Parts: sequence; C-alpha cells; structure tokens
Amino acid sequence: MTINDLKLRIRALLRPNRVEQELDEELAFHIEREARKLIDDGMTPDAARERAQARFGSTMLAADRCRDERGTAVIDNLVRDIQYALRTFAKAPLAAITIVVTVAIGLGVVAVLFTFLNTFIFRVDRVPGVNEMYSVERTHVTGADGELPTDSLESSTAWPRQTLDALRADTGVFTDAYATVTDVDLHVDGRPLAVSLVSGNFFHVVQVEPVIGRGFRPEDDARAGGNAVVVLSDKGWTRRFNRDPDVLGRTVLVNGTPFQIIGVTPAGFRGLEVSGPDVWAPLSQVAHFRPADRGREDAVTVEIVGRLRPGVSTDQARARLAAWDSNRSAHVTNEGGIHIELQPRRGTVPHPLESVAVFTPLFVVFGLILVIGCANVANLLLARGAARQREIGIRLSLGASRRRIVRQLMTESVLLALVAAAGGYLISRLALEGAVYWALRALPIDIGDVNLNVPAADWRVAVFLVVAAIAATGFFALMPALHATAIDPVRTLRGELVKDARPGRARHVLIGVQVFASALLLIPAAVFLRSAISSAQFDPGLRTADTVLIAIDSEPTRAATIQAVANDTTITAYAGVRPRLLAPLRIAQADAGAGKTAVAFKSVSASYFDVLGVPIVRGRAFLPWEQDHHPVAIVSESVAKTLWPNGSGVGETFQLAPADGVQRREAVLTVNPDAPIDDALMQARTVTVVGVARDVRGFRITDIKEAGVFLPTGVDLANTSIVARVQGEPSLARQALLERLTRIDPNLEIITMRTVARLETLFLQVAFWVSLVLGGLALLLTVSGLFSVLSYMVEQRTREIGVRMALGAPARSVAQLMLAQTMRPVMMGLIAGAGLAAVLAVAVLATPAGALIAPIVHVTDPVAYGASLAVILAACVLAAWIPAARAAKIDPMRTLRQD
Repeated sequence: MTINDLKLRIRALLRPNRVEQELDEELAFHIEREARKLIDDGMTPDAARERAQARFGSTMLAADRCRDERGTAVIDNLVRDIQYALRTFAKAPLAAITIVVTVAIGLGVVAVLFTFLNTFIFRVDRVPGVNEMYSVERTHVTGADGELPTDSLESSTAWPRQTLDALRADTGVFTDAYATVTDVDLHVDGRPLAVSLVSGNFFHVVQVEPVIGRGFRPEDDARAGGNAVVVLSDKGWTRRFNRDPDVLGRTVLVNGTPFQIIGVTPAGFRGLEVSGPDVWAPLSQVAHFRPADRGREDAVTVEIVGRLRPGVSTDQARARLAAWDSNRSAHVTNEGGIHIELQPRRGTVPHPLESVAVFTPLFVVFGLILVIGCANVANLLLARGAARQREIGIRLSLGASRRRIVRQLMTESVLLALVAAAGGYLISRLALEGAVYWALRALPIDIGDVNLNVPAADWRVAVFLVVAAIAATGFFALMPALHATAIDPVRTLRGELVKDARPGRARHVLIGVQVFASALLLIPAAVFLRSAISSAQFDPGLRTADTVLIAIDSEPTRAATIQAVANDTTITAYAGVRPRLLAPLRIAQADAGAGKTAVAFKSVSASYFDVLGVPIVRGRAFLPWEQDHHPVAIVSESVAKTLWPNGSGVGETFQLAPADGVQRREAVLTVNPDAPIDDALMQARTVTVVGVARDVRGFRITDIKEAGVFLPTGVDLANTSIVARVQGEPSLARQALLERLTRIDPNLEIITMRTVARLETLFLQVAFWVSLVLGGLALLLTVSGLFSVLSYMVEQRTREIGVRMALGAPARSVAQLMLAQTMRPVMMGLIAGAGLAAVLAVAVLATPAGALIAPIVHVTDPVAYGASLAVILAACVLAAWIPAARAAKIDPMRTLRQD
C-alpha cells in the first residue's frame, strides 16, 4: 500500500458522500463514452445508451467492486448496518428499551463485584515507579520429612528493626528501604484510628511528598526519642478534620501524649497498603501507640519495603538477599528452612491469584443475573425473529446472503449491548452508593466510625463492561439470529409462518435456564433468612441486653477512669476481667490427681458473674478481698465434670500450672484479633474450688468463648478491663459514657455486649439481603421475560387458537394447554435448581468453612427450599396465566374471518 492509497482510503472514510458522488460520475462517464462510440457507429442515442449499459453491466455491482478495491467496504457496511439498526430501533423502541434495561441490570450487578476486585487487585497505589517497590519476606520450606522448621510460626514479614540497617548497608539490592508496622488500631475520642508506623525515610523511599506541610525527616524517627509528630492521609484528613485547611499544628492525643500534625498526603496515596491508614507516625513512637511494647522498642518486629536498584533483577536480588541472610543467621538447613522472597508492594493484595479464586464463586453467583437477563433477551429476540420473517425473506430473495443478515442482526444486538454497558455502569455506581449508605446506617454504632467508601471506578471497569457486553451479545443474540435466518424466502413472501421459525424448544430451554438460576439465588436467601431468625433467638449464656465493655489501655489513667466509672449514675454494677472479654485466652494445665487437662483461664473480680448473669450453680462467687494472691478458683460445670467425674467440685483442690499456648478457635469472624494477650506469668499454684459456674455457650460465629477456670483479680490491677451493667438504652448509655470517660482517657474503647451478640445475626442479615436482592432481580427478570414471551406467543398463535376453539375446544382447555406447555420448562428448571443447590450445600458442609458455619447457617433447611420453590412457582404461574387467559378470550369467528 502506497501513501497515495492510504490518503485515498482516509478520504473515503472522512468524506464518503463526496467520494460516492465521484464514483457515480466516473461510472456514468464510462457508460456515456461507450454510448458515444456506438452513436458514432450509426446507432440511435437511446439504443446506444441501452447497448452501452448492457455491455458495462450493473453499475451497483461495479460500484461494490470499486468499494472492495478501495478497502473500506467493511467500514461502509458497518456504517450501513448501524444506520439500519437505528431505524429498526426507532420502529420498535419498546423492544430496544426492554433489551437495554434487562442487559444493563445484569451487567451492573457484575460490575459491582468487579469494582471491588479492581480495587483490591488491579488498582495500584499512586507511587512513582511503583513496580520497583518490594517487601522482603521469609517463606518456609518443608524438609525431607515434610515438616516445617520449629521456628516456622514466625510471621513471614516480621524482621527485627535493626535488620533494616544491616540490609541497607550490606546488600546493595535497594536504592533505599524503610521499615513499617501496619494495622495499628487505637481509639481516639471513642473512634477508631488506623495507624501505620514507619521509619523516618518513608516518604523519601516512596517519593511522595505531602500536599500540605511536610513528611518525616530522619530526626523525627531518632532512636533516642524522635519527635511526636504525625502525617495525615487524605482519608484521615477527611474523616477526622473535615478537610480543614488549617489542620497543620493541631494535635492528636494518643495515650496521653499529644502528637502534632505536620502534613497531609495527596488523595489516592495509600502508603502501599490495600487500605491506607488514617495517619502515619514515626516508628520510634511505637510505645505510645502500642503500650505493650513500652520498654521493648528494639524487640518490635517490622516489615521491610524497599525500592529495587536499577539494573538489579528480582532473581539477582533474591540471590543476594539469600546469601546475605545465610551469612548472618543459621535458619536454613539441609532438611528445610527459610528462604528470602521479594513480594511486590503496589497497594494491592499480596496474592492476587488467591483473591481471584475467592472472587470466582461470587462472580458465578452475581453472573447468574446476567445469564437470566441474556436468556430473557434471547427469548425476546426469538419472538421478534418470528415476527420479522417477512422482512428477512425479502432481503434473502433480493440476494442478501444469510451471513450478511446475521451480521446485521448481530450489529443491532451489539449496539444495544454497548448502550446497556453504559447503563450497567450507572446501575453499578448507584448500587455501590446505596450499599455503602445502607451499611453505614445498619452497622452498630459500637463498631465506631467505620471507614466505608464507594470504590472508585477507572478505565479497567469500563473495559470490563464493554468486554462483558460483547460477550453477552454472543450469548443472547447469535442463536436467535441464526434461527431467524433459517427460513424459506418463497414461503415467507406468501405470508406463511414457517414452522421451524417457531423456536419452541429453544424458548423452553431458555425459560428453564431462567427458572434454574432464580432457584439457585432465592434458595440461599431463604436459608439465610431462616438462619437469621434462629440466630436472633439464640442465647449465648451471657447477659448482653444492658452490659458494656470498657477497655482500659492507658495505665496512668486507670485510677481516674475506675473512679469515674464507680461514680457514674449510668452504671449500676461493674466488674474487672483480664484479659479483656474479647481477647484470646491463656491455656493452663489443671491436675486434680488423675492427669493433666488443658483448660482456658482468665482472672475476674468478685462481681463478674453477677454483672454478666452467669449463675454459680454450686458454691459461691469470689469475695471482694479475694484477688490475685488468693489460692481460690471457680470452674465451669464441664471442667468440674472432667476433673471430678463423681464429685461436685466445690471444696476440691487441684494444681494449676501455666502452659505455653493461647486459645485460638477457628471461627467465621474474629472479633478482636489484635487484642493484647495476657502474657503475665502465672505462678504454678494449688487452688481450692469455691464455686462452680454454669457453662456459657458463647457466640457461635465468632472466636469468643468463655473460660473454664476463673481466678480472682481486682479492677485496679494492670491490664484489667471493665464489664459494666448500664441503665436505659445501651447505645445511648455508651455514648454518654464515651463523652465523660474520654475526657480522662481519649483512647478509651467502649462496646456494648448487645453488639457482640448481634454480630452473628448481622452477618446473616447482610447475607440475606444480598441474596434477596440478587434472587429478587432474578425472579423479576424471569417473570417479566416469561410474561413477554408468552404474550408474544399468543399473538403468533392467534390463528391456531381460533381454529381450536372453532372446532369445539372450550376456553378453559385452551388456557390450560397454554399453561401446561409453559409449566414444563418451569418445573424442569425448579427441579434442576433445587437439586444443584442441595448438591452445593452438601459440598460446602464437607469443607472446613462449611463445618464452621454449619451450626449457624442451615444450608439444607427443607422449609427454606420449599418456600423458595413455592414462591418461584407461584410467580411463574401468575406470569403465564395472564397471557393464557387472554388466549382463552379469543373470538374464533373473528380470527378466521381475518385470515
């Protein structure tokens, strides 16, 4: 192709009317020239022009050949197809709008899920050269016997802080690296504050400067003390200070120490974390943010993140780091050990393939809405194809190929799908806005100022919607297009409806698919609803209606806080507990003479059992003067039965020795994973049982369980939290206590026990509403599609119905016939959907996750299955009965006279 050819083709695209006019003039010139020759040979002008035209042939075919040679025929045909499609939409706007809305709903639902996936996996942090950022991790390698090394419990990202200096000085792998401690959560004025502690060179390494103020300097993170300063993220600036432009110089009080705000980072910068913090603080200030690390600052483990040096590949960097680590430690052995790995840090989840695997089942569930919508549209296009037989027959008789007509029909569908993609984007944004709005108001206030933002959409979401729309087109449009063109043009021109053009089998399959998908979505909704109702009636064995938990993390303010609690008129009774009620429990070895038994224990004050409503079934509770130094204990009924099968337990003695372990249960929801563990060494002792308490069932969905052995303590002892009974509405009492107690300790945390008890029900309610929305959309699309298709079918079968009624068929029989033909695919879809749902339920129960949720979510509940199927069947019968009843009212004589 020459430059001139390219110019001519571009001109043909940009000025098609002018080029077509020139083509017509050129063809007319050749015919006129030939006619002139014939006239010169003695023919009359009319005969000469007729002969010249005959010799030249069809000017339209010649023009088409010229367009083909021009190389723009594909684009020209596409433009004509689009113009024809627009005229078709103008003739039947209701059908076009129905298709667009139906597909847009399905695309919008799937786009909601993809937006979350995009946020966690694809949308990288706004950091210059983000692909150069890597975290240094240790991965455990099994030995020859398949066992992990004994020290394999160490976190793969945890390094001693002094390792950062050695790594920067000895390896030469990074241009620079910083240390960080993420996910530090504390409460300021009763509201949670997410903090990341970083070394002083953090902003230098990431090459991001605050938009207001400055970032950290090395002197801010000096080991000798550093400076009490923080840098706000854009999120923290918005949430905490309402984007106040005069925020610099203001302070945040952290465990009694004021921290000055020195900067605000730009929007979109998350600090290479999936969910960025509210503030960054110097790592040297760790003792203020985590009081448990006071005095052991050098022992704090950190994560090391660096910017890879130019010219150093990741393989070379791993090799250098592995050699460096093996020279400085003896972790790696012949049988197995620890290898150094580099994990990309881009502000996305560290293992994207695993996240995609988690999202895949959700995409299948959400995609069912799109499948139903596509099946609905396919049914509509099948019906429209029957109605457009005459149009298609005329085009075939005029010489159009079947491929050309299929391409025209597919062009119409692609245009509708692209419009639906735009509608799907709007639906997804509205759905996300609505979901966040609902979540912020449905979540209990005790949880605090939950950071929920609508995930941002970018070009990836747009590309996904376009690709999904085109893929959906292939599903819902190709089969109807092929079916509509498989006709006899001669018979269609005579006005006959070709029998093969009535897509009964395809229509029934599509109806069955819609009902099948609706059943798969509505059955879980009923299961979650029934489970939520059952959960709301569940008794954990603890008093939850009017009790609150007050976590005291600041020991200097303990005395003043306890005094304020004792004098507060809102509180009617209070008790101490260590560790806090929502923290993991320590394990001890109890020996009553028949062998050692592992038991979970905690320390509680005298009024603990009364405050939480746990009865002492035998013996007594602790007395006020019985505290840490008293050799007494209270055991639960199950522990008493284990240690003394034939005795009551009261008055018995046993030895209690500390064990190296913490009670951590497998649970769906971990309520307080970062709660400090009571690491205070318990001296081995012999204790006397003074009481036996009733067993407490605890909360099924969480990892919160009650101890089996209780030791005495007091509320004034270190690391002890408070459990209090309040008057009035717990949420209002909590707010009043926050206002009063945070004046003493701004980092105080208060949560109501009712919120903890409702977490299980809240989880089920969220699952129910998600399932209900999806199932409701599925049923709505199914019913509307069924109604539309049957209405269209009644119109097409008017003559047949009229003949039946003229031959004596009663109206009732006609209605039953139409209804029976529709109910067959509906029943098949119900059976298939319920069967697959049951199979999936059994498969879920066989997994570890299924074993966790089995006591809470009754995935094989027959009432839920039956109710869901009954609702679907009733809706489908109603949708089918209206067109069937209309068919029964057809006047046979009037119909036959029309034919």
